[in-house]
Amino acid sequence: MPLVKTPTAKQFFQTMQIDAGRRAHLGNPEAFPAQPATSLTKLHAVMADAVKRADALEWDKTRTPAQQHNAGRKLAEATVAEIKKSRAALKKWADDETAAGMAEVEETLEPEAGKSALMSELRSFLRSKSGDADFQAKLRGLVETDLRYAAAIGSAPAELSGLSSDRAAKLRIYAAAAHAPEASKRVAVAQEVAALDAKLAAVEAEVAPSFYNAGIEAGMASAVDISAPLGGE
Repeated sequence: MPLVKTPTAKQFFQTMQIDAGRRAHLGNPEAFPAQPATSLTKLHAVMADAVKRADALEWDKTRTPAQQHNAGRKLAEATVAEIKKSRAALKKWADDETAAGMAEVEETLEPEAGKSALMSELRSFLRSKSGDADFQAKLRGLVETDLRYAAAIGSAPAELSGLSSDRAAKLRIYAAAAHAPEASKRVAVAQEVAALDAKLAAVEAEVAPSFYNAGIEAGMASAVDISAPLGGE
């Protein structure tokens, strides 16, 4: 049992004591590439060890209740430090992968040199079809099969192709998936890793109130210093 007896603390410990619970709240290492998987695997081990030790503090009769909660605070601080370290590593990896993947996508969808006139003509054609519902329904397939249309739409403001910004952005995503599949997948995985940060932040916020009670720990302040010289010397 954890030192803190609130329902929230008990639920936190029950969740973090089992592999399935940690996977749900910290992320599943097996679902990601090697570098983020390594960070998550280490974090899983840290959390499992931390809750095991914190759970055992209640039965540590060498410590007073105040000392137990003081030890719980130290465990909480060490655990939070590891979570922060993992979050920073995962964020850096996700940012780097997103940037690299997007650079590949941009390079693929960039118009060929000397094709500006063709790009302008294609945009004029697309603009002339802006009110054609049948054509608009087929436009996704067009950008997925003909890179020239994707390049024309992406290389100028959306309205020049008779499209809204949102529509143009979606078409660009479809085109990227079709013409730069590996880069698109790279970006998608990076975004999944980036999304873990919100989960880890939530876990981080629950650690301290689940590991110790600051009010009980405050009893440490009443400790008598018996090592000081007697008689005021």
